[in-house]
Amino acid sequence: MNTRFVKVKPLLLLLVLSLFLAGLAHAGSIRDGRAVVTPAKQDRYTIDSYTFGKAELFGYISDLKETKKITGIILKNGRSEDSQATDEQRHSVASIGNTLQLETFTQDGKELTPLVLE
Repeated sequence: MNTRFVKVKPLLLLLVLSLFLAGLAHAGSIRDGRAVVTPAKQDRYTIDSYTFGKAELFGYISDLKETKKITGIILKNGRSEDSQATDEQRHSVASIGNTLQLETFTQDGKELTPLVLE
């Protein structure tokens, strides 16, 4: 019995560590109850190390609203001069937030600016 536990113990520790790290990765995309979305190339979006188009992002954010009870969306670096976000990306995030009744913001440095549907 004791030798069996010695063999299983490293596997259990590895399992616990992997679950902990997975939780940290997912928690990194939600800050203060808001999902943090990073603009990507070709009008795509990155969140939780996934890259989505507009429709997929809508579904993912909708799921986060239900499961993680998020209250808003932050488009990271959405309005800075060296911003990667296009006008279409800003409009899409604002539209998703409006449809799901979530607050939307752009983040420049540490400052959050409300993002309104134009």
